Amino acid sequence: MGEGKKRLLEALFEEFGENGPSPNLSMRQVAERLGVHHTLLTYHFGSRPGLLRAVLAEARRRDNLVIAATGTELGFEALCRAIWDFYSDPAHEDRTHAFFHLVGLAVYERDAFQELVVDIDGLAHLLEAAALRDGATATDARRQSIIVTACLRGLLLQRLLTPGAEVDAAAEHFIASLAAFEGESRAS
Repeated sequence: MGEGKKRLLEALFEEFGENGPSPNLSMRQVAERLGVHHTLLTYHFGSRPGLLRAVLAEARRRDNLVIAATGTELGFEALCRAIWDFYSDPAHEDRTHAFFHLVGLAVYERDAFQELVVDIDGLAHLLEAAALRDGATATDARRQSIIVTACLRGLLLQRLLTPGAEVDAAAEHFIASLAAFEGESRAS
């Protein structure tokens, strides 16, 4: 990533926080708040979704560093709980909305969002490493990390769509059920 784009990303974080600009702001309005011309944003990010994708990718990179720092000490189940607690925190709700918005766009325009698609497995890699530390085989660790990542994302989406549902209890039930997998993996 070039220095200019890095500086713009830092300015975006300083101005708008880790969730990025509101979906209600145009590129011109974002540029105005940053004190730059909107063509500079278009040059570096291409479009409004491109700008949001870059902000979310950087936020996820930072999140993964925080999670990875605690994850080296946690077993698979505890890491899953830490990930759920982190992303289900109401402070991250706007970013979760933006993530699912971009994922929805990526379903229809995969080529335009290839960077997001490639980068989306960061959590799965952290989980896979934890499962391996807990004694799972490489195949079981990879499969379980995919299952957990998909389930936690599904629960986060459910939480956004139906906040009154017992999603937190369902997440806790799911995470507690992982203890059976850990025992099964060690026995194999």
